[in-house]
Amino acid sequence: MNKHYKIIDLTHKLYTDMPSYPTLPPFRIEQIRTVEREGSNVSVITSMHTHLGTHIDFPLHMIPNSKSMDDYTLEDLCGDGIVVDLSYKGAGEEITEEDLARYSDYINEGEIVCVFTGWSKKRNHTATYLFKWPYIGESAAHFLVRKGVKILGIDTLSVGGWGGKVAVKGPPTKTPSREIHKMLFDAGILVVEELANLDVVLKGNKVARAFFIIAPLAIKGVEASPCRVISMVSDL
Repeated sequence: MNKHYKIIDLTHKLYTDMPSYPTLPPFRIEQIRTVEREGSNVSVITSMHTHLGTHIDFPLHMIPNSKSMDDYTLEDLCGDGIVVDLSYKGAGEEITEEDLARYSDYINEGEIVCVFTGWSKKRNHTATYLFKWPYIGESAAHFLVRKGVKILGIDTLSVGGWGGKVAVKGPPTKTPSREIHKMLFDAGILVVEELANLDVVLKGNKVARAFFIIAPLAIKGVEASPCRVISMVSDL
């Protein structure tokens, strides 16, 4: 392997009762065998859904009878792209076309765009993290569609804003999360949510290029999957 590339893991670790989307079941894992008792250590995951932690969404998530993970190769889920710094956005604030357009010259057709909001640094069981993340607005989604990107990644719980299914939690979104997802999926754009360490890729810059590898669990026919996301960044 080329020694001039730095490997950066963009994945959150999974652990029992970790912060996750509030209306979905929590992640739980427990040990059922030990070396001392049965001669080997074995753990079992007792609760896990497909949108847990760092994960990728496919069109089937929002569009009936559309593409699932089965319809994509690993090559489809890897490629060149950029990380952009939008960490100035506040709690529950909409990300607009204007926010992304400043990086327009760096966004190429068929590439991956990852948005750093800083919310991965707030990852905890707080209302700010669980309900009030910055989200992709309608104008930003249309901008990404026009640019022809193939994957959008973000370090928040969702590309869309909180849907308000828990009373008095989080600000209302201008466009429902479902509609933002559908706009992207209709244009062939996949979505990766809850990324980590995007600031490490940026290295203090406002934009940085990298090669991204997105490796979901090989689960047949699913609409989403937890995944390991890795970036390769030039160290020159």
